Amino acid sequence: MLKKVIALCALLCVSVGASAVDYPKVNLKMSTTVSEQSNAAVMCKVFADRIREETGGNIRVRVYPSDQLSGGNMSKGVEMIQRGGIDCAFEPVDVMAVIDQSLLALSIPWTYPDYAAAEQNLLGSGGDYIKKQLAAKGVECLGFIHNGFRQLTNNRNEVRKPEDLRGMKLRVPGGDVFVNFFSAFGADPVAMSFSELFTALQQGTVDGQENGFDLIVANKFYEVQKYLTNWNYSYGAFALVFNKKKFDSLTPETQELIRRVGAEVCRQGNQNVVDDEEKKKQIVIDADCKLIELSQDEIDEFKKLLPDYYAAMKAKYGAEACAALGIQ
Repeated sequence: MLKKVIALCALLCVSVGASAVDYPKVNLKMSTTVSEQSNAAVMCKVFADRIREETGGNIRVRVYPSDQLSGGNMSKGVEMIQRGGIDCAFEPVDVMAVIDQSLLALSIPWTYPDYAAAEQNLLGSGGDYIKKQLAAKGVECLGFIHNGFRQLTNNRNEVRKPEDLRGMKLRVPGGDVFVNFFSAFGADPVAMSFSELFTALQQGTVDGQENGFDLIVANKFYEVQKYLTNWNYSYGAFALVFNKKKFDSLTPETQELIRRVGAEVCRQGNQNVVDDEEKKKQIVIDADCKLIELSQDEIDEFKKLLPDYYAAMKAKYGAEACAALGIQ
């Protein structure tokens, strides 16, 4: 019996040794536009740790949050990924649109009823479309995590109806999908880099901004804003991306590992956003930032002013993008 156990252990050791991969030594620079407390930055660190552990330290990923590698410039950060100055990143799809404007179609308001619907689309036709468009621009896309449904914060007044936005100066990330949306209600949207936003809110350079609960809480915008309108007006996602030349230069085993770990990290990142949203909403309430929950009837009053906007956005971003992303 003892001989059989020893023989079995020896066989297992041989099997494990045969399946082990000797990964080549590689150092990667990974960026994200958000601060280190945000979910996307946390997932960068999880990705880096997992890759290091599974390769025995042979592949090391150094994470740079807050667009450190591009001096706080979001668009420059994307261009650096494209050129190879940054190896990989978790970057917002709406920011990646600097190299393909059709990606902004993902942000067209009130497309997805909930996170499950958005995730299903990005695991299917929507994700395939984004991956194809980025690959043509020299960027390999491996997956997505929720950036969240965007809410509105401001210091001026409660926003419950379209006229409440009139004349309000709001920071938006750029792109007609955001600028034209708020302009339709008479607001004054201003494109501004995310790294400049807290100071702009604090100093009153802008009245408000729009982001998901994760970024609102991670960056403590509730400390310098009086009102938050919860209306889930636009869905956003971060894309896990690599410079394509860099990714293609990796061994097949390394590529397979990165794809597998990337998919697992994306699933975890998505679940984090879903699980934590109510907790983060409570943090805002506890900080005496007034939470205004819009009913569907109230949201419909905003939609009534948007037929021309929707028609223009669909025409601009194209039938292929809109069909893939489930935009009716």
